[in-house]
Amino acid sequence: MTTALRHASYANENGLADSNERLEFLGDSVLGMVTAHVLYETRPDASEGELTGWRVEFVCRDALARWAETLGLERLIKKGKSLRGSMPPSLLADAVEAVVGAVYLDGGYDSAVRVVRRYLFGSGAFLPGGGEQDAKSRLQARLQAGGQEKHTLPWYEILSVTGPSHAPLFSVAVHAEGRMWRGEGPNRKTAELEAAAAALEDLEKEDS
Repeated sequence: MTTALRHASYANENGLADSNERLEFLGDSVLGMVTAHVLYETRPDASEGELTGWRVEFVCRDALARWAETLGLERLIKKGKSLRGSMPPSLLADAVEAVVGAVYLDGGYDSAVRVVRRYLFGSGAFLPGGGEQDAKSRLQARLQAGGQEKHTLPWYEILSVTGPSHAPLFSVAVHAEGRMWRGEGPNRKTAELEAAAAALEDLEKEDS
């Protein structure tokens, strides 16, 4: 586990041969497999597209960085002097993958499953929900179920931010399948959810 929490900058500055990069490589694959396994067991009624969308949501950089913050992982990571201040989300996510890789090597697949179940799935912040709050995840799952390639999946664009600084209004567009839908909200996340919900509403009407 010591190696999993050793960033390459620290290893380089201290003449150490090992950093967490190789464990990160391993952990990336283990985490994807374990997440798919747990989703398969805990969501028996979900379609393949829904499972795929949730897996992407669980193992994306931002989700893993939030997991690292929840665990207080950053204070445990040894980093070099070249990395001043807070670590960026990408490096926190890398550290989580390295930890999962180390757990797998030390305790095997079952240990990796237990860790992911407890710390990733055990927090409500990471559980895929339903309704409008999960509109982005459902939109992505729908498109993936339709056989869309990764580069055609929905992407979000801030169109404008208006109003006073204490009460801004975000206008956001979601682009998918060569089309665009808009959403508004007091912050970017809410506006993106509104845009995704609008896209889902239109697409579902077309199915009926």
